[in-house]
Amino acid sequence: MFVGACNPPTDSGRSILSNRFLRHAPLLFVDFPGEDSLKTIYGTFNRAMLKKIPTLRHLAEPLTEAMVKFYTMSQLHFTADQQPHYIYSPRELTRWKYAINEALEPLEDPEDLVRLYVHEGLRLFEDRLVYPHEKDWCNTAIDKVAGEYFPDCDLPKALERPIYFTNYLNKNYISVGHDELKDHIEARLKQFQEEELDIPLVVFDSVLDHIVRIDRVLRQPLGHLLLVGASGVGKTTLTRFVAWMQDLDVFQIKAGRNYSVNDFDEDLRKVMRQAGVDKKKTCFVFDESNVLSAAFLERMNALLAGGDVPGLFEGDEF
Repeated sequence: MFVGACNPPTDSGRSILSNRFLRHAPLLFVDFPGEDSLKTIYGTFNRAMLKKIPTLRHLAEPLTEAMVKFYTMSQLHFTADQQPHYIYSPRELTRWKYAINEALEPLEDPEDLVRLYVHEGLRLFEDRLVYPHEKDWCNTAIDKVAGEYFPDCDLPKALERPIYFTNYLNKNYISVGHDELKDHIEARLKQFQEEELDIPLVVFDSVLDHIVRIDRVLRQPLGHLLLVGASGVGKTTLTRFVAWMQDLDVFQIKAGRNYSVNDFDEDLRKVMRQAGVDKKKTCFVFDESNVLSAAFLERMNALLAGGDVPGLFEGDEF
């Protein structure tokens, strides 16, 4: 018997699995938890998180309600029919919870918690959206939910944009102002250009946004992200800069005319030994120009999904 979560029947009511398959493999459909179950599950997590901060302990239930409400709204508003990657699961709530827990220690005021809730929610939900009007909806919706469940907070203060959370200016992951962050980034960029890569960069608001977002992902265990944009706009340069800021080694394959799947496998072995055996924190940059065949993407998908590529290491080498 196959047991697991799967896609429900299509709109027409017919199962997407053939009768021939179901005859040989009885199927038990397990759907995602409903809204009440999500509130129970993540309410338990949030009460445990906020228990260690007396001034915020009373906000565990409103935080849970707000998280589940915004998750449900996004799930209904954005579907895979609009974009293939508009797929939402409780994994988003788990990531949201982890991100909030990481930054809780220095927080004291309810406004700080609301600001953190909004920032991490936007990183998880807004950053995957394609069009400006979709991003606008996301920002408006999360502010509306915050106003509904945190009415006693100073909402204009808590929801003021832009929102930047980083540990660049402090050992803790905290909210920082635009001007002080820009001054810090400009100073570090100047040093980066002198030491690593002599490419001048102009720091405007969009650059700050991307630097903070890349930094947030690369600080997470197994963190990974897909940067989308025209060639030459600075995606790789900003990634290298953030890796340099975090003292990460950067590994990028050099795919020439005769570069094959076997060469790619050897490069993967090299970077995995570097990270797993030599314990070097590594940023692996994989550019679209390196995708010379579908096999490359299959290996990368396996690596991101499970931390391993089947068959890459065999025998004693494994």
